Amino acid sequence: MKNIPTKLIVHHSADADPHHQLRKINDWHKSKGFPQSRRGNFVGYHFLISHTGDVVRTKDDDEEGAHTKGINFESIGICLEGNFDEELPTEEQKASLGKLLVELCQKYKLDVTDIYPHRAFRDTACYGKKLDDSWARVLYLDYKPNDKTFTISCTAH
Repeated sequence: MKNIPTKLIVHHSADADPHHQLRKINDWHKSKGFPQSRRGNFVGYHFLISHTGDVVRTKDDDEEGAHTKGINFESIGICLEGNFDEELPTEEQKASLGKLLVELCQKYKLDVTDIYPHRAFRDTACYGKKLDDSWARVLYLDYKPNDKTFTISCTAH
């Protein structure tokens, strides 16, 4: 079955360590039996945004995610490194997420109401207690260009 994105779901890794998060997430998701993506990863999210703001694509958009039970065939999962129960995202992460949300909304003809924290669909604090439910939507609005299109640089992994 092909993923047809109608929602963008934002997560945090719940890990404040700024080192080797991609590897740790990949290993953890592999141990949980998550399927391997065409890119060779077991990461359940489509994108991972590092503490430094680097955006890593871990799944193709049309691949089923493994990030939000029940809606993985209709969503794109974006994870930011960090534990936002204890800390705030870096300025670099905020800029990268804002731009990525705009790009994905343009690509799939979505709007601000299609952006959610993980906790909107599951009993969890994810994307962190320090961020309110509208945080990612506000970022999108801050970065949404008036009539311009831009592309964020992603590292394939």
